[in-house]
Amino acid sequence: MKFKFCSDGDCPLWALAALHALSSLPAQLFRSLLQHVMEEQPDDAIMEILKDTNLSSRDECARAAAVIRWVVQQALSCSCPGPQLTRDLLVLGVPRAHATALTDAAEAQREAYQAHVRSNGFMVNKLTDVSLAPGPEGTVDTYKLSLYTDDTFTGEQNKREVLIERSQAKTLLQELKKAYKKMEELDVE
Repeated sequence: MKFKFCSDGDCPLWALAALHALSSLPAQLFRSLLQHVMEEQPDDAIMEILKDTNLSSRDECARAAAVIRWVVQQALSCSCPGPQLTRDLLVLGVPRAHATALTDAAEAQREAYQAHVRSNGFMVNKLTDVSLAPGPEGTVDTYKLSLYTDDTFTGEQNKREVLIERSQAKTLLQELKKAYKKMEELDVE
């Protein structure tokens, strides 16, 4: 079957199995679990909620948290509206109370997610700094270019180093200046 929150494709088997396992939880317990997962509480807090259920092992707790995060993230990234998400989850056999709770969680995050996408949507990694140093000893006419980036999704900072020839550095700088000028022209219009 095709599901909007799965990019108009099938639901992965791992997610289907995890959703099925969560279906056995009472609605109140599921809402409590959902709240803890969305607040990114530590694993011990999630294990405490599930301690008297058939999902009490560390692996089962991790699987439960992962599928909750995945459903919410998928619903947001696929622009799946709330009523459609509820219908899709019901078709998958998720109890109505659980489907409604997952939909509520996705809807609660929708505005913040859309604002984040508007500001960073076309960016994979945000360049935060660049440094240039002479190439390593033994190389001739090279520079070591260090690019510092922030991953827009995780916030993790990365550093990538590239060796480039001196002539390539000049060409790269000229091309970047042209691209910057074009972007400024587009921004004005």
